[in-house]
Amino acid sequence: MRYPKGGCAIAALSVKALGGARSKAKKARPMDFYITCFTFGLFLVIFLWVGALAAQVSTDRDADYLLGDRSFGRVFIALSAGATGNSGFIMVGAVGIAYSMGISAFLMVLASCLGELTFWMLFPGKINRISSDRDSKTVPELLGGAVKQPQGKRIVTAIAALISVVFVGTYTAAQFSAAAKTLNVFWGIEPHLGVAIAAASILVYCVTGGLRASIWTDIVQSFVVMFVCFGMLTVAIRAGGGVWEIISQLHQIDPQLMNITAEFSGWTLVAYLVGFFFFGIGFDLSQPQFLVRLLAGRSPTEAAQARWIYLIYVYSTWSSMVAFGIVCRVLIPDISDPEQALSLYAMQNFNPWLVGIILAGIFSVIASTADSQLLVCSSALGRDLFPYLETKMSKIYGVKYQQFITLLVGIVAAIATIYLSATVFSLSLFAVGALAGSIGPAMLIAILKRRTHALAFISTMLVGLMTALAWEAWVDNQIINEIFPSFLMALFVHELLMKTVFKKAVG
Repeated sequence: MRYPKGGCAIAALSVKALGGARSKAKKARPMDFYITCFTFGLFLVIFLWVGALAAQVSTDRDADYLLGDRSFGRVFIALSAGATGNSGFIMVGAVGIAYSMGISAFLMVLASCLGELTFWMLFPGKINRISSDRDSKTVPELLGGAVKQPQGKRIVTAIAALISVVFVGTYTAAQFSAAAKTLNVFWGIEPHLGVAIAAASILVYCVTGGLRASIWTDIVQSFVVMFVCFGMLTVAIRAGGGVWEIISQLHQIDPQLMNITAEFSGWTLVAYLVGFFFFGIGFDLSQPQFLVRLLAGRSPTEAAQARWIYLIYVYSTWSSMVAFGIVCRVLIPDISDPEQALSLYAMQNFNPWLVGIILAGIFSVIASTADSQLLVCSSALGRDLFPYLETKMSKIYGVKYQQFITLLVGIVAAIATIYLSATVFSLSLFAVGALAGSIGPAMLIAILKRRTHALAFISTMLVGLMTALAWEAWVDNQIINEIFPSFLMALFVHELLMKTVFKKAVG
């Protein structure tokens, strides 16, 4: 999920407007409709087949189900982490923002890239080494290992797990909603049925193959995403008459579209860049579905070496979709909802075979995020929140217990999506911010091995969480992202407590 305000932008699509375009296309050329269905279905079968292969290779052990036996090299770490992070924002939200803002939309890309570069230069190897040394199979376990007192360790692990279940679960529901709305836009499938289709297709390989299946399918999906992103941009530039002609047309529409600082002035520009710099760091430090890829690396060296592959993949696809959104301002002006640009352009200009591939690309960025989130939620619920039950049930049923929890989480998320469809998008707006504000500072303390105490560590997570939620509710976070103030407040509280209340005690 890579959405600046933490939501899944595709969930905001205007179903009514796109649905009308879809219906007209279906009536005019019904064969095109079936060709698109066939192409999309073919890619879906490929994803399921790859997941099934991974399930056959997997062994009946927790270490394999949760971390793939820590067997992944830098290419798998990088592309899987990138596919997990991208989500529906890349092909919908990024396009819509660029359509509205022009080239100033690249400021968000630049600031976030610098933030992520900072993270990748400093932390991935350390995270992998610490998790291996402590035999931490989940992010809450890794955080719990930062404190020494056994009781404090259990409480920290449980709180981190609860935060993960609530907010990653919310984000998972947003992904299911995004997939359902995509199917509704193109094929008229009812939302509740679309949720069921999306959940079932993802759960098939998630439940049976665990993290290995998730990562293997991520690799395939990442290549589909690259093909769609780069292909759409190339076609659009040619349709617009080339780069210089497009620039000329943009100047005629609105000169501000070619002004890199058009939306900002003075301190607001600095605040915006600083906010999204911390967004880049905070996202990587706090998203369990992203961090678990680093835990699954076969060595600290491999985890650290994944940086350039990850950054090139994420920011080449993101930048290409930003550029596509800008070009669409020339090709299809006056769209009521700019987030419709990619879908509208595809339906109006491509043959049905390519439309099916584009649909597969959109579904890929959604599925590669949702499958990872399901596994993170299930491990937090089944292992970290109820460790005694997990120990007892695993002795009896082995990995089937964790598989059952994954299935249960997926069903609950799907049901929640159906009944909370009116509010899931608004809830997802603060999901990433909440995770970054709470787990992010705690992860930083754990990685740096700062002197800490269980109560100070818990206070860090709770203060960061409350700050992020309050900032989201009452402050304009489009200028200063909530991750920045929540990080500062959480770390300040931790250091204050460690230098006053817990100056001598460490536990």
